[in-house]
This record gives sequence, structure tokens and C-alpha cells, in this order.
Amino acid sequence: MIDEELIIKIIENLSPDLLKKEYREINKNNPMYGHCYVASEVFYHLSEKKYRSKILKVGNITHWFLIDDSENIIDITKDQFDFSLDYNNSRNCAFLTKEPSLRAQKLIKKIKQDI
Repeated sequence: MIDEELIIKIIENLSPDLLKKEYREINKNNPMYGHCYVASEVFYHLSEKKYRSKILKVGNITHWFLIDDSENIIDITKDQFDFSLDYNNSRNCAFLTKEPSLRAQKLIKKIKQDI
């Protein structure tokens, strides 16, 4: 699966059950909100290319995205914001687990069933 197809599959399979509880209310009106970590983590594990995970403070939340060796940004949930992000203020940050987290495993399963 090429990266664009993978991004589409990830977006199509994002659902409220993949969210932490504190993000569910805002997510009702903003379907990308709260999914940045799991979307980035799944892309990282399923993509054939290698990426680094990065975080960016946006107000009082931490926003996750990926970057490759050529500095190309993969920000699957950037549409949750109605403004442009300044990725220059980001920093490298490893995912919380080496293997896919439970939420990521759930999303990966949904994606593979959808193929």
C-alpha cells in the first residue's frame, strides 16, 4: 500500500472508540481531533518508508506527526486545526511503545479488514 492510500485508509477508519476519554466531546464536532497519536503511530508501523515521530505543542495539547529523512511532513490529522502549524517548533519524540499500542493494534485490524 502506498503512503497516500494508507493515509486514506487510516482516516476512513478513525472512530471515537480509538480516542482517549478527554478528547471525545471535542471530537464530536471535529472528527480529526484527538487522533494524531494513533494515526501517526499506525502510519509509522504500516508504511514501507522510515519516519521519525515528532511532537508540537499547540495551545495546551501535544500534536503528533511524522517526518522523513527528506524533511517531508506526514500530518494525517492536521485538518483538526483551522490554522497553519509551525512545524519548526516541533521536537523529536519517540512513541510510548516500541510495538503498536492497543489503540494502534485496533486501528490496524480495522484497516486490514477494510482492504
